[in-house]
Amino acid sequence: MNIWLKYGALVVASYLWGSVCWGLVLSFVVKHEDIRLKDNPGLSGSVRQYGWGYGLTVGLLDVMKGYLLSLVLRSIVVPSWVLIASFMAVIVGHNWPVFFQFRGGGGVATTLGILLQGYLVAVLWALPFAAIAGVIWKLAPRIKAKIHFSPFISAVGAVPIVIWIAVHKPWYPDYIIVVALAASVLIKGNQFHTNAQRFRTYAYGMRDRFMDHYRDNNPPPTT
Repeated sequence: MNIWLKYGALVVASYLWGSVCWGLVLSFVVKHEDIRLKDNPGLSGSVRQYGWGYGLTVGLLDVMKGYLLSLVLRSIVVPSWVLIASFMAVIVGHNWPVFFQFRGGGGVATTLGILLQGYLVAVLWALPFAAIAGVIWKLAPRIKAKIHFSPFISAVGAVPIVIWIAVHKPWYPDYIIVVALAASVLIKGNQFHTNAQRFRTYAYGMRDRFMDHYRDNNPPPTT
């Protein structure tokens, strides 16, 4: 097989592997419903809908998705551009899975898996910053209204990771990998937050119309 076909096959396989969105798989198999009708099919959405045990299981599986892909690709020694393209492909697959009508998760846990395998020290250094960002998001209504939790802490956590890589690693391909992964998560996260806001606005509007209709047809009794 031509070497370019092999590299292309790796990228496609990475996308298909990413399309195995565990939050959706488990919601269909275990809960017999589509979690996307309620929430984001990732760790945070699964915790909100089904509890911590279920949500952490989803998160761990999504982390392992990225970790195992990074482990395999680095062990077979591929060119840097294949590494970058494959990492992007697995996140794109997770966010827009071909097996689930291109409606998947946010990519944060899978991105974390990739970073844990390749840049463990950088991730450990970034954890306190991400924790502080989580507290700020919780206490700042303006930030909460504009950006979803996962992309916010991911963006803040990405800054110390990028700094660590800039100091300890060559800029190519490591810097490109982190920036590309952060961009993918931010795009998907903002899309989900916007859709959630639209859904809430629609739901509140339907509720108000229903209550108006009920009051019009059921006037209070006269004394």
